[in-house]
Amino acid sequence: MPIDSKIRKLIEQNGSIKLDEMMLQVTSVSPSSYYQKQNKLGCLGDFTTAPEISQLFGEMIALWAIDQWYKMGCPLKTNLVELGPGQGVLMRDLLNVAKLVPEFYQSLSIELIDINPHFIKKQQANLKMAGLPIKHHTAVQYISKIPSIIIANEFFDAMPIKQYVKTKELWYESTLIIDPADGKIKFDKIEVSKELQRYLLQEHLNAHDGAVIEESPKSLEIIKFISKHIMKFGGASLVIDYGYDIDPIKRTRNQYNPTLQAIKNHKYYPLLETLGEADLSAHVDFYALKTVGKNIGVNVHGSITQRDFLIGHGILLRSKLLQNKLPTIEANIIEKQIDRLIAPNKMGLLFKVLYLVQ
Repeated sequence: MPIDSKIRKLIEQNGSIKLDEMMLQVTSVSPSSYYQKQNKLGCLGDFTTAPEISQLFGEMIALWAIDQWYKMGCPLKTNLVELGPGQGVLMRDLLNVAKLVPEFYQSLSIELIDINPHFIKKQQANLKMAGLPIKHHTAVQYISKIPSIIIANEFFDAMPIKQYVKTKELWYESTLIIDPADGKIKFDKIEVSKELQRYLLQEHLNAHDGAVIEESPKSLEIIKFISKHIMKFGGASLVIDYGYDIDPIKRTRNQYNPTLQAIKNHKYYPLLETLGEADLSAHVDFYALKTVGKNIGVNVHGSITQRDFLIGHGILLRSKLLQNKLPTIEANIIEKQIDRLIAPNKMGLLFKVLYLVQ
């Protein structure tokens, strides 16, 4: 059943559907959902992630992973996990650098979290030459109970969110209904519980009428599991995504805008007109992720900007070494790729980096 029809059926059965429930249906639950049928990334897909922009992105993450492995005490068995690995490009580039540290490479087993059968085949092809044991899981909760280095690049932005809207001094949760006038799916809202109402009013003192809050219970559930896994078995986790890191109490009036968006063929589309056909994503609340990690007891580092992370791990030096060996045209391509990753007006400041360690 097409996703749009499935959403309509759920609304007809229940009167409405909450935003996070809709996103779950659209992105992952159904065989016809976006993330199960999507088969391209980069120029031919709906969006481009950092690993598709430059191999140096994966190389810098490799340096971070190797450093963490040494800090973990060089365990003889290490689980290298990636959430939402796309076509396996980041992992491939990471492993190419990891081979330069044989004792690290020999300790590795690979576990990939994905629900997309098309991408799983591409991951297997891209990682075939690695010569390492590779497992696929549909959820991070199934990873092996050994020291693990867990990477999530542009993963949490795709998690379902709840959206709360302030109207006349009260908070309401966003829902979807079918407009009886024209039969189209449209936004609506419902009252929240008294407990949640009190919490939101106390936590968001500067929210104005029309303010929007986005929360992702699924993201917090995943980061909670990862934090507990690190505490129990050892390891580290790296989260890279576009988002914000703001204490709710310190939010200003202009920091209450909705970020949920639909992207198809590298263009923004009306959210409700492309259900199941476009990538749905929202900015990640890094402050919320940090808070969960701290409550579990892991050491939390960041968030810092992607620009600072990549420069701190030597991407400018590495790119210069590459450029010096290449003809001018190819050297200029590398320069443009790096600019896209670290420029303040591109991915450099919008994307944040957070890592959790035991």
